[in-house]
Amino acid sequence: MNKIFAVLLASGSALAQSYTNYECGATAPVRLSPDGSRLFIADTIGDHVTVFDLRQPTRPLLLAEVRVGLSPVSVQARTRDEVWVVNQLSDSVSVVDVPSRRVVDTLRVVDEPSDVVFAGGKAFVTAATTDELQVFDAASRAPLGTVALFGKDPRALAVSPDGSKVYAVVQRSGNGTTVLPAAIAPPPPAPTNPALPPAPQQGLIVRADDPQWASSISYTLPDHDVFEVDVATLAVTRSFDHVGTTNTAIAVHPTTGDLWVTNLEARNLVRFEPALRGHAIDSRVTRITTGAAPTVTPFDLNPTVNYAQLPNPSARAIALAEPYGVAIDASAGRVYVAAQGTDRVGVVDVQTGAVLARIEVGSTPGAFINTRDKRGPRGLALHPTAPALYVLNALSSTLAVVDTQVDAVIDEQPVAT
Repeated sequence: MNKIFAVLLASGSALAQSYTNYECGATAPVRLSPDGSRLFIADTIGDHVTVFDLRQPTRPLLLAEVRVGLSPVSVQARTRDEVWVVNQLSDSVSVVDVPSRRVVDTLRVVDEPSDVVFAGGKAFVTAATTDELQVFDAASRAPLGTVALFGKDPRALAVSPDGSKVYAVVQRSGNGTTVLPAAIAPPPPAPTNPALPPAPQQGLIVRADDPQWASSISYTLPDHDVFEVDVATLAVTRSFDHVGTTNTAIAVHPTTGDLWVTNLEARNLVRFEPALRGHAIDSRVTRITTGAAPTVTPFDLNPTVNYAQLPNPSARAIALAEPYGVAIDASAGRVYVAAQGTDRVGVVDVQTGAVLARIEVGSTPGAFINTRDKRGPRGLALHPTAPALYVLNALSSTLAVVDTQVDAVIDEQPVAT
């Protein structure tokens, strides 16, 4: 028996040494208190919410670390002293009392809660797997109902400037394409190498609304990316389509009410890997006007890249890839975009969508840094009065402070002790 126990211990040690960390993808991991005096971070790896004091906005001071549920992915302050933390793996929301440094309530949300916002005395929480919003009374925390959303994996949330609307972003939206089965697809093109035999019959990706295939496709594919929900009635009032294939974050312009959504657009109608080499997706930010006649305008974050030239060091040196966070500075006319893939924060003109600047979050240019040393900017938050942009680097678990007057990082510190 002792020998068996020793073998089990040895096996357990080997497994522990080969363990690879699992974590959920952050949705809105960094936000400020309503008065701008505190910064809250969802520490996904450590299962904490971290609280920073912002009396000196460019030098955040760590105040507290409060253990919450498993894999916190979003955080939202209801007041300066009360913060709600969304725990995706625990299927829960932790309500944290900051002065006492403890969780005072836990709300069950099934399944995969991803973000939370407050409007009209209510709390709205996305339940990604069940494709709905769960609504609670923000004060009593009593459940008020659910809002069904006709889209796959709603995650990020935002509130209109007047507080009357909540916007829910569908992450895995798609782009209106489907697959023709091999039996009815046209024959594939001949091989580029004439010595090769003809390719076997195969399926083909097409647009579901392409008239050419109307007789073969008996269904429609709605492409709803952002849903507008009336706070008072909890009714879905409209949706905004063709925003992006994979949508990651949303911010609302505080005066115009325009929505800015970071996203990836898949180029899946382009056939064969050689034609897609270096250009399988577009990294974008999309502006949605929310008036009576809304418009949806995508902006490519890499409009000058020549994809015909590969390798292309000059394009790589300025690339903005994998946008996963967005913040708006209305007074400066700027939109900030966290480009996780290239370790940069892009600065976009709020009127034209043009890229104005690129801010390196590390000492080595992000497009050339060793992948083991990447910081991975994922979440953004702007100070309401000081020229400070807070960047949560998910891969390095650090908080960077950007001076928005000079577009440079002036401070960086660990997210947790």
